[in-house]
Amino acid sequence: MARLLLLHTGGTLGMAPSGDPASLAPGPYLDHVLARVPELRDLAELQVEVPFNCDSASMEPAQILDLAAHIRTRAASFDGVVLIHGTDTMAFTASLLGFLLADLGKPVVITGSQRPLSYVRSDARENLVDAVDLATRGINEVGVVFGTRWLRGVATDKLSVHRYEAFDSPNLPPLAEIGMDLVIHDHAGKFERCLPKGLSATFQSNLAVYRPFPGMPWQLPAERTRGVLIETYGAGNLPMARKDLLFLLRHCRERGLPVVATTQCASGSVDMAAYALGRTLASEGGISAGKHTRWAALAKLGLLLGADAEVETVREAFATSWAGEPT
Repeated sequence: MARLLLLHTGGTLGMAPSGDPASLAPGPYLDHVLARVPELRDLAELQVEVPFNCDSASMEPAQILDLAAHIRTRAASFDGVVLIHGTDTMAFTASLLGFLLADLGKPVVITGSQRPLSYVRSDARENLVDAVDLATRGINEVGVVFGTRWLRGVATDKLSVHRYEAFDSPNLPPLAEIGMDLVIHDHAGKFERCLPKGLSATFQSNLAVYRPFPGMPWQLPAERTRGVLIETYGAGNLPMARKDLLFLLRHCRERGLPVVATTQCASGSVDMAAYALGRTLASEGGISAGKHTRWAALAKLGLLLGADAEVETVREAFATSWAGEPT
């Protein structure tokens, strides 16, 4: 029987009602998991650890870096890892861990729920059973199990606050689909792993993120900013006739700050060559994030700048897949 490490970091799955049944507060650690989901005993031998216990909205990059190091150290004693995590920042954690653990050689399956395990009508039981099942399969992926799909972590985004199918990988088909049968697709575990060395010790959080709207004033980033991420319209369009935007872009270029362009759209690619506005953005130094999700782009940019990468290194990185992320 497979031996799995079950890591609890917090989130709705382990929460308990607090006063008003509609409100949730972090509850005690999940000592009752096997009592509530006894079928887990038939799937794997589990060992439980709690690296920390917090609402994922309060998660810091340093905690995720520590978590990656912890998993790398402990994974040698196990066949796979299941990580219980809150849904709010799960896609970011999955992206960062997806990069940092791409070469682990063992499955790391991240899951959580929209309602606590203690609720009668909860998605927690199914998600946990499916996560444990997939973690026993020996497929080298860092992925998110939620609802009826297993998704590659570096391609995942949260799309719903209340639906049980809360996550999707908009630019990559699911790794597996879960119904009466578990259908694992051929591309699961099959991708080139090429994370550059030296990108695991520090995450640079001094990033400015802009999500433009029509008429938005473009203010210069704070002095300590090391990089900029802009969630553009469509395929990479911005109001390039705006003098304040041009001033911002030239300010960044003069100071050697990379400006990475993702899209506000749920799926598709940034293609700056497609429209005149995008071509102007590229001529002013904008770096296309291609098909990277907003979370994968943020994770990649923070890791690069944590290693003091120059603008051209950042540009090259966004044209390269480190861990199976669509580019």
